[in-house]
Amino acid sequence: MVSAYNSFNDDVNSGERSAILSILNYIKTVGGYKNEDHVIYEKLIRNLWSLFNNIYKEKGDYCIFLNHWLYLIKKKYKIVDFPIDVFYSVTVNKLTSDGKKNICPFYSYDTNYNEPINIIKLQNFHRNVNTIRGILIKESDPQERNSQYCYAQRYANECVKIYRKMHDMFCSSNTSLSTKNQNTCSELGTFSSIYTNYLFNEGDINTKIPNLTSSENEKHFLCPSDKLPTPEELKQEAGPALGMGTESGPGHSSVSVGVEQQNNPIKLNSTAIVGTMAGIPPFLALIYKVNIFFHKTIKNT
Repeated sequence: MVSAYNSFNDDVNSGERSAILSILNYIKTVGGYKNEDHVIYEKLIRNLWSLFNNIYKEKGDYCIFLNHWLYLIKKKYKIVDFPIDVFYSVTVNKLTSDGKKNICPFYSYDTNYNEPINIIKLQNFHRNVNTIRGILIKESDPQERNSQYCYAQRYANECVKIYRKMHDMFCSSNTSLSTKNQNTCSELGTFSSIYTNYLFNEGDINTKIPNLTSSENEKHFLCPSDKLPTPEELKQEAGPALGMGTESGPGHSSVSVGVEQQNNPIKLNSTAIVGTMAGIPPFLALIYKVNIFFHKTIKNT
């Protein structure tokens, strides 16, 4: 996921721009094109072009992450659905005009889910459940607040809170069975199954994270019992913890990437990307820290 977000946010280089030039020119004729958003349009089209031209190996995962990325980008930069959703469809039509299969349909989280940002958080949790399980299961001694173990535990605590709140709101017996509610409840069911069967029931992890069926909101076993760090604290921690430089290696591009905020390019590490795009640190950023800590551990063994 880190590698995917880094790739999606990389500046479009001259070679990539040349490859997608005909599509870039065409979308200007579709209607609704805004010059101030041209960098986002370029990145979206480049990302789709890369996906359809086998630049990314894990196409299924990258398609999911691309739809996540587009949703977060739109929220961060207040980009309305029209015209960028149309540009997505136009680009896919162009890329499949030679008979290629549409391997990445556009997916509207706003249309399909209640509280889509929370659905994305839960999806990212269960897609990384193996990493989280590996981190939680191996520790038996008290941990520092900024350790990978405590970040993973906070992540689980927060997801449990989200699950319970949304389940009560949208999936209780007296809620309507709208399509949006059905989709939301289906995702909550998936999270519940994966959380319980592949995490909570493994080893002694049930002593370290909450039981979905109990009333406990969170656990702090081996970790200090305190609040989640503020966005400012997380950004400060990101520097020394992640080096504020580059995390490279197999499957990784540089952690530091360029992200356009307003019209000013700024350099952000991958932890801050999420906050910059979606304004939702520290929660979603936790998975970045967990993953990067995990990969550092592997490289150092």
